[in-house]
Amino acid sequence: MCFFESAKLPVNSILLSLAPPNVENSEMRTAIFTLILIALFSVRPAFGQETATGVAIRDSLSSLSSGIWKQKTDSARLGANEVFYRKFEAALHNKTFISFPFDSIQGITRIASVNGDLRIFTWNIPLSSGINRYFGFIQIIQDSADVIPLRSTASEPADIETFQLEPNTWYGALYYKLIEEKIGEKRIFTLLAWDGYALNSNRKIIDILTIDNSGNVRFGLPVFKTADGIKSRVIMEYAEKSSMVLRYDYQSVLVKKRKKVKKEGTWLIVFDRLIPMDPTLKGIRKYYVPAGDTYDGFIFRNGFWVLAEDIDVVNKVKNSK
Repeated sequence: MCFFESAKLPVNSILLSLAPPNVENSEMRTAIFTLILIALFSVRPAFGQETATGVAIRDSLSSLSSGIWKQKTDSARLGANEVFYRKFEAALHNKTFISFPFDSIQGITRIASVNGDLRIFTWNIPLSSGINRYFGFIQIIQDSADVIPLRSTASEPADIETFQLEPNTWYGALYYKLIEEKIGEKRIFTLLAWDGYALNSNRKIIDILTIDNSGNVRFGLPVFKTADGIKSRVIMEYAEKSSMVLRYDYQSVLVKKRKKVKKEGTWLIVFDRLIPMDPTLKGIRKYYVPAGDTYDGFIFRNGFWVLAEDIDVVNKVKNSK
């Protein structure tokens, strides 16, 4: 209930009673009424202050973020990013903003668990060399907020698909989708990501994030059953000027039951099958492009993401989860 409703008096009556008695000019009285009205409505109840402060912090962060891209040199961009990074980290640590979404800061991707107890923010700084530096935060929310900083490393192991990684050895990417599943009673978070990997190629990544009972975070889990064996994450490199589909979607797949093969609908991670531009370029991933009409996917079964080939893609755009 607002102030005026609780008073049960017309607004104009209240304003008339507040106006100085010797003011007779109607225009002046109107101006005074307007000023009083503004003053009254600017007084908010205490519980609204947190939201207002959160909006102010978000707007300040968005201004700092947009300022990064206005810089002309790598050093200036990275310097502006450090200012933004420190302020964002402080805001995520602040108990006042635990439930504030921070979902519209310019240049920042945000994904979250269903109940909101896990949030991941990521962004990239493109450098003049054509490579990207990646930054982010993992925020685990319980009674307080545990904030884990992310900064991409300069290099990564050659067989990165087999490694489990700590946050301080993060490869760097922009996460745009989080899928929650369980293995037994343990929650696992499957992440879909984009990486502007190199001067002439990009990557799409499927990874797993887990949190142990002590709150320790790890990237990677050997749960991907692929044609090349079990992997801890899946990385698909392709030509920079191509566009590759990688999304969580509801699609039709062929399922063998006894002696019959049937189509069944299921939620799965679906992606373009990548092929070389020319057969002579086989194995050189920066020359790989989507086949265009062939899709594969991963279906979650019995604690594993299992490869399913030749997905019958029906819902190409709208039906995503």
